Amino acid sequence: MINNLDIHLLQVLRRIIVPVVMLCLIGLPGNVNAQIEQRTRILFLLDASGSMTNTWGNSSNESKWASAKKILSEIVDSLGNNPNVELALRVYGHLYSPTQRNCNDTRLEVGFSRNSVSYIKTKLSTIKPKGITPISNSLIKAADDFPRLPGRHIVILMTDGIESCDGDPCEIANMLETKGIVLKHFVIGFGIQDFESKVFDCVGTNFNVQDETSFKSALNLIMNRILNETTLQVELLDEQKKPTETDVNMSFYSAQHHILQYNLYHTLDRNNNPDTLNLDPVTDYDVVIHTIPQIRLNNIILKHNEHNVLKINAAQGALNYNVQGNLTDPGLVNRLKCIVRDSKTKQIVHVQNLGTTEKYLNGTYDLELLTLPRQYHYGVKITQSKPQQINIIAPGLLNVIKKAEIIGGLFITNKEGKLEKILELASDTRTENIALQPGTYTMVYRLKNNTSMHTTKTLIIEIRTGESQSINPF
Repeated sequence: MINNLDIHLLQVLRRIIVPVVMLCLIGLPGNVNAQIEQRTRILFLLDASGSMTNTWGNSSNESKWASAKKILSEIVDSLGNNPNVELALRVYGHLYSPTQRNCNDTRLEVGFSRNSVSYIKTKLSTIKPKGITPISNSLIKAADDFPRLPGRHIVILMTDGIESCDGDPCEIANMLETKGIVLKHFVIGFGIQDFESKVFDCVGTNFNVQDETSFKSALNLIMNRILNETTLQVELLDEQKKPTETDVNMSFYSAQHHILQYNLYHTLDRNNNPDTLNLDPVTDYDVVIHTIPQIRLNNIILKHNEHNVLKINAAQGALNYNVQGNLTDPGLVNRLKCIVRDSKTKQIVHVQNLGTTEKYLNGTYDLELLTLPRQYHYGVKITQSKPQQINIIAPGLLNVIKKAEIIGGLFITNKEGKLEKILELASDTRTENIALQPGTYTMVYRLKNNTSMHTTKTLIIEIRTGESQSINPF
């Protein structure tokens, strides 16, 4: 586990995390078009444990290691002329015998450069599979393999077995992506049992291949996804299913580790079509549309090298919340808020200020107006075609001036003819300024220090809109 890393590993992480976070554009959301044009660095993390000498277990007599050498050599050869790609090779399980069970059996055999192809091919031809499978330590060491420069840093982990040591590959992969050291992990399992293959789902996009042909296909698919651009249009559909909704923020998070990748305001272009985005197809996305309430779409997988269209029902209507009459205290604007709840879930979706207009997704909402007494509107339907208007009558202001501390409260008479408390008076203040809706109120009170309940007094108060009055209970 990470807590048990040796001092050297901790020093490595401390040395590279800060510079990479500062420099690596992949960690800076919002720079949408620049990310694809950056230098792409691919680290091949290859299993050379003893079991890689086994054959695929089908009609082929070729070993997994022979297939890995051949296909990987072909892949790196095809990338040799790409000026924006740098390759490196880290191998694990090839330095010590399995009886030694050395969990540090991992080494960067070829570092990143634009001329590493021939070195990788030569190194692959000389390595002999031998030992165990220390995946976690190899991932930790991989953090130091990438240069402290901006770029799209990607790890392709290839293995025919699960972790041999005590490490947690998922935890390490999550840490590297969270810290911005690695943009994405891919995993290719060589004929692993299905239940073992699922262990790697939390590491990254996971392929479990059963022969040389499917291995080559998986590796080519990964390369196409890494190297080809992807465009996306987000269509926010109105009531007529037309993409006219706009001017709302959209957040794109990596689906696996929930790291913010892009943060953008939806825009229509000059032709009133949704603007086209260039997004990195390496990442699967969770998308949040910051309407009220939010719209969330999980695990959006973009098809590489083609135009993607994401259609989202996002018809919105308006809610106007205003006051009729003059406010005696301008500060009441910030106090007389409207709590908006989803009628079905009863969850609060927004708190709207007085004197404002807000847009909400078409739907049914319950409103609670923070007046005294509270006002409630249930089942308010908001649609794109008809704005909703909610008004409150301007309150009056009651100034309670106390010559002595009192205990008491304000009550209204409800529909059943019973007293209902709406406010407890502050017993430790000499002056209270209370905004009340127009109507008749009953104040019930006594002196705080009085020892007899029979000294309780009752006062009837009439509040008029936009007017201020002062009372002295004694």
